[in-house]
Amino acid sequence: MRIVLFIFLSLVSSLTIVANTDLSNPNQVIRSVSESAFARMDNEKNKLSNDPTHIKVIIEEELIPYFDYKYATYKVMGAHLRDTTKEQRDDFVEAFKQYLINAYGHILYEYDQQEVQILDNNHFNDKSIISIPVRIKDKNEQITQIAFKLRKNKNTQEWKVFDVIAEGISMLDTKQSEFAEVLHKKGVDEVIELLRTKNSEF
Repeated sequence: MRIVLFIFLSLVSSLTIVANTDLSNPNQVIRSVSESAFARMDNEKNKLSNDPTHIKVIIEEELIPYFDYKYATYKVMGAHLRDTTKEQRDDFVEAFKQYLINAYGHILYEYDQQEVQILDNNHFNDKSIISIPVRIKDKNEQITQIAFKLRKNKNTQEWKVFDVIAEGISMLDTKQSEFAEVLHKKGVDEVIELLRTKNSEF
């Protein structure tokens, strides 16, 4: 799970997407992410040094708007979604969003800039979910193969990231496995409290 979050942050945590980015084109979304990698972190190094918790502000403002965390949360809940109330769903989504912000912010400090090669997916016009392959080469010339999964919102027609697969490991599948037993045995409220506890520990 740690490598998945780490690689996910290598691109997605830099979501300072410029105003003219075409969100109807998933390749443009990912390309804008890579081109603006860590621009805000570089600009706010002094502030981060004085207040490390500021990383959460950066994550929430630069990543979360382009990450379909609600869809991702519902995927994690799986079949248990149909047994929940609106209040439970809202609480789960908010707790999971905060967990993502905290987890990404915590790991972001370990990032060391790498060379990114994006392999465009040009067969997305009639699709609602696609993958965009990305190769990341570190300073030791080691290459990691990943794929970003994006979903097109049928109302806005905008593409957003909801999962990343790194060397065969899906972030969402990992979280589903982590929470499956608790959801089955103790229910949604217990997982919400578990997430809130994890968030307070951050």
